[in-house]
Amino acid sequence: MSRLLAFRRVGFTFTAQIYNQIVIIAVQLLQVPFLLSAWGADRYGGWLVLYAVPSYLTLSDFGFTLVAKNSMVMHAASSDHAGVLRVYHSVFALLLVAAAVILAACGLGIEAVTLTQAFALGPLTETAAKLTILFLVGSVVVNQFLLLLCAGVRAAGRPAAEVTWGATSRLLEGIATVAVALLTTRVELAALAVLVMRVACTLGLWIWLRSVAPDIPLGLKGARLAEIRRMANPSFSYMLLGLAQALAIQGPIVLLGAVATAQETVLFSTSRTLARMGTSAANLINYSFAPEYSRLHGQGNTSAFARLKRIHVLIGIAGIVAYCLGLWALGPYVMELWTHGHVAVVYPFFALLNAAVAAEMWWGCLFTPIAAINRHVRLSYLFVGLTAVCAVLAYSWALSEGATGIAAALLLLHGGMSVLVLVLGR
Repeated sequence: MSRLLAFRRVGFTFTAQIYNQIVIIAVQLLQVPFLLSAWGADRYGGWLVLYAVPSYLTLSDFGFTLVAKNSMVMHAASSDHAGVLRVYHSVFALLLVAAAVILAACGLGIEAVTLTQAFALGPLTETAAKLTILFLVGSVVVNQFLLLLCAGVRAAGRPAAEVTWGATSRLLEGIATVAVALLTTRVELAALAVLVMRVACTLGLWIWLRSVAPDIPLGLKGARLAEIRRMANPSFSYMLLGLAQALAIQGPIVLLGAVATAQETVLFSTSRTLARMGTSAANLINYSFAPEYSRLHGQGNTSAFARLKRIHVLIGIAGIVAYCLGLWALGPYVMELWTHGHVAVVYPFFALLNAAVAAEMWWGCLFTPIAAINRHVRLSYLFVGLTAVCAVLAYSWALSEGATGIAAALLLLHGGMSVLVLVLGR
């Protein structure tokens, strides 16, 4: 019976993750034509620049909220209610301090910079640009508290609801942005709408969580500095892992832009987008399994944990093989249809890139149960170091081989990480 319940939880979370992916794609695709039509290219371009700046603050919690999710689930599964509140309240205290520091620093920094001179913002005025930045920074800060509340939802045994709340918040923010854009060209009001909607969703989640899990109240009573110190290394290492992964994804485009032709940059970017569709699907599965790993580990149920891992790995292997065969057989035709013949599949570049993506999917599958129980520290630091080495090799190989050289460096990175996770992750 417990095995059936575990798979039901994974299934519900998987369904919620599909909804989340639909929301992400819909918001990204549908916002563009509406905002372009309402604001024009120049104003929309200025909005994109201002919207991108606060995105660097998404790691302002230094990975604590994600580690808190895992810790709280494990404490809850072992019936350690005091441990749940200790983690919950400690990270809440940390976020309050971080929010105050970030808002104060941004307020002072924005006053010291002339944004319309620092960035190409089209027709936007200085006042509009500064208000837009402040509102967007505020929304990023509020989102950290939304993520912490999501940790409470997961600890309450509702991982599917956690994903659904996050996705719905994102959807409502997208709708609010478009609605304001259709009414006015003042981008600062669109940013204010994003902030208001995020605050409303955060308050709504807090109220809902109080009703479904009154034993997990948000507060400061259980906050301990020692808990923050205990979580610091897992949190910081996870943050660095995310930064290294971002570098591996976005860095090649910047590198090719500096040392290769525009055609090679387009080739790499387009081919990568096609190849990484498999990574998105793999992550959807991995994220669905993660909460259940945390719960089983907290219960000390090693046999169920191992059984779930075997099933996860089998699904991963089947998915990787099917995707690689599909790309090998259909990749050239999909590329031609998708780009209207402007970009063609090029070998051996495309084969190396697909192999790199397959290796990334493989170690991501194996890494999920490790990260879900906060045992990822050593592997995270190793990935950061491996990324640094491969970045140097990518630069060297890009000078002589262009996009093919970078694909080879990515294969070395993810192939090497696959070996490390296999050897050290047992």
